[in-house]
Amino acid sequence: MKTPLAAAMVGCLLVGLLTTGGCVARAEYDKLMAMNRAANAEKDQALAAAQQLRVENEQFAQERDAARAALEAKTGEVALLEAAKNDLQKRFDDLMAEYTRLTGRAPAPLPAIVLPPELDKQLRELAEANPSIMEYLPRYGMVKLKSDLTFAKGSDEVASTAKEALAKFVQIMSGSVAAKYNVYVAGHTDDLPIVKEETRRRHPDNWYLSVHRAVAVQKELSGGGLPPDRVGAMGFGEYHPIAPNAPNKAGNAANRRVEIWIVPPDRFLTMPGL
Repeated sequence: MKTPLAAAMVGCLLVGLLTTGGCVARAEYDKLMAMNRAANAEKDQALAAAQQLRVENEQFAQERDAARAALEAKTGEVALLEAAKNDLQKRFDDLMAEYTRLTGRAPAPLPAIVLPPELDKQLRELAEANPSIMEYLPRYGMVKLKSDLTFAKGSDEVASTAKEALAKFVQIMSGSVAAKYNVYVAGHTDDLPIVKEETRRRHPDNWYLSVHRAVAVQKELSGGGLPPDRVGAMGFGEYHPIAPNAPNKAGNAANRRVEIWIVPPDRFLTMPGL
């Protein structure tokens, strides 16, 4: 490859030959001019290649910086998720410890109930359509009603919005895919004592209130067309909290709930013929 130095030498040689007055054959002159043009062309190519390398190097640097920033962002997200996971685990451990302290025994693990895929899908869609009223827990085959939006304070009368959601639940449970399943309705309260005299006349304590709310939901289900022999109702009062109540009998909205459990017939509390 001819270098810029070679091109300069060729140019100097030409100038020298011409200025010395020597007689140079035309062919030799043309050859020297061709060498000069080739050297200039190679020089231009080298400059263009250097410029291209410079551009590519800048692009690579930009891509490297972008990749580094993305990696740092992902690392930050992973750190946040890990911190959130650790926080949830600590809260869970604290709740289990508090439960054990209050009851004197560790909670027994609940057996999983695997519902048919179509029934599972219908219950998910029902909960997604009514997020302010209910929540679906597929691990247990259970739909949880939020009492504060299902009942007025101290009342066992089902709100109209909850009635609409329960009517759709009955439609799902009346379908062929759910025909073999029974339903438990379990009422729960927080630890707030009932103080109003007119409320205590109907619900002497939280245990009564939890049972009455479960029965109210059971009536909605049976009245909507779910056969009564597939439905059971019970109440647990304040004695099965899922979250710590605030100090000094201040309660917790998470504990005020009605659970609707969808269970196969072999897990029902009664046996036919007994």
